[in-house]
Amino acid sequence: MEIKTFNELYTHEKIFDFPKPVEVIKKCILISSNNNDIVLDFFAGSGTTGHAVTELNQEDGGNRKYILVQLPEAIDEKSEACKAGYKRISDITIERNKRVIEKIIEEKKNEHPDLFSGDKKEETLQGLGFKVFKLVKSNFPRVEFAPDPEKTEEENIELLKKYISDKEAQLVSAFNRDELITEILIKNGFKLNYSLTKQEEFKKNEILFATDGDKETLICLDVIIADETVEYFKSNTDKKLVVLERALDTTKKWNLKHYMGEKFKAF
Repeated sequence: MEIKTFNELYTHEKIFDFPKPVEVIKKCILISSNNNDIVLDFFAGSGTTGHAVTELNQEDGGNRKYILVQLPEAIDEKSEACKAGYKRISDITIERNKRVIEKIIEEKKNEHPDLFSGDKKEETLQGLGFKVFKLVKSNFPRVEFAPDPEKTEEENIELLKKYISDKEAQLVSAFNRDELITEILIKNGFKLNYSLTKQEEFKKNEILFATDGDKETLICLDVIIADETVEYFKSNTDKKLVVLERALDTTKKWNLKHYMGEKFKAF
């Protein structure tokens, strides 16, 4: 199934003035990359590159991925796009690629409804999807502590401890779970296409298994790590684990570091 033009997705709407031709972008991708590469477009616009990558994967069974970058540039209030409900160009980028995927799924269902039953459905939908990210401030506050020259060393140490404690409390009380997981995984070298699976064998803590196909780790954002969980990782030192530093007392942190070594990280 092939959606040749932007306008096929917006039959009755004049949303974008000059979208790039899908076929041209597909040819550029074919002659300049392999079928498992990551295609990067820093000027995503209407999202043609994502459209082209998705279609090519459907045509040749490739496993290409795309990264589209688009500033949240405001749309002219008098434009048809704005009247249709789009406030930023990035809104169009996202919506277009949603429609491409929805169209492909619709065609697949019409042609091969049996592929959407039972275990076949997950395989059929594999590779059809994308994540949306936006730049935000780090979840980890900058350290801006400066010792007071008029205080003693002991007093400054106590002030530093309080400063760290306050910053940790701020992190735990204010963080967005998904944003924090993403930032932690990126800091650990994961790609953006990571997936998360809850590990049901842990009863005292919520432990997630994160993988991007190359790297993998277990991650827990609970504010307290249970003794039972610590004992598990003392016995299963082949695992990797990432937790919040505030979730551990000195003994638990020492045990995890001692038994797991570099496979244990606390943020």
